[in-house]
Amino acid sequence: MKPSNQQQGPRWHVHANAAAMAIALSQHLQQLSHAAIANHGSVRIGLAGGSTPMAAYADFAAAMLPWPKVRLALIDERCVPLTNAQSNERAIASAFAGARAQLGAWQGLYTETADSAAAADAAIRDFGLPFDITVIGMGADGHIASLFVESADYDAAIGTTTDRVVLPMRFSADERKTDRLSFTLPALLQTRHVLFCISGTDKRDVLERSLDGRAPHYAVARFLAEYDGPVDIFWSPA
Repeated sequence: MKPSNQQQGPRWHVHANAAAMAIALSQHLQQLSHAAIANHGSVRIGLAGGSTPMAAYADFAAAMLPWPKVRLALIDERCVPLTNAQSNERAIASAFAGARAQLGAWQGLYTETADSAAAADAAIRDFGLPFDITVIGMGADGHIASLFVESADYDAAIGTTTDRVVLPMRFSADERKTDRLSFTLPALLQTRHVLFCISGTDKRDVLERSLDGRAPHYAVARFLAEYDGPVDIFWSPA
């Protein structure tokens, strides 16, 4: 049976603009972080990439938190070095520049090794699951993390029986996408509280259709169907 707060459905936090949403998401992250630290001495947070949550991350990084008790990890990444502008870790590190040196742990995903997915999988296992909080973004195609249906690795990563935390998400040349690393669906499900961060009416429509069962094929719908914890959705029109 799902917890009562999930039975009532996700909590929507609708904001007039991206700036207001960022502040609200940051404040909620702070509240949940303080609660986790009070409960078991530290907080582990999974972070989505993409441009939408970056302002919230920067605001969160400026907050008064016991940073040595805060542990941060990425949930997806492009297979590019940190010097590349497409790197999620590069963008997130910039947002957390003021607090990063004080953090209890920082875990990226991509390393320039022969099998970066296996290395990331081992690193996240050492980092530790479950996460207390995971920030999840979503594309207009319903993908979360880097669970893209057009990847040949999608079925393996979206399956609920895989024991992998991180898998490669590879694309054919005609897809014109950069290969990625992504948390698998079972790994994403290992979090105590989920915060969605999305903007735009197209994405809201995708999420609403995923929630009410009209679009069960989306990766986000698969996640929501399996996840038993509390969900907060932060949304703004742009």
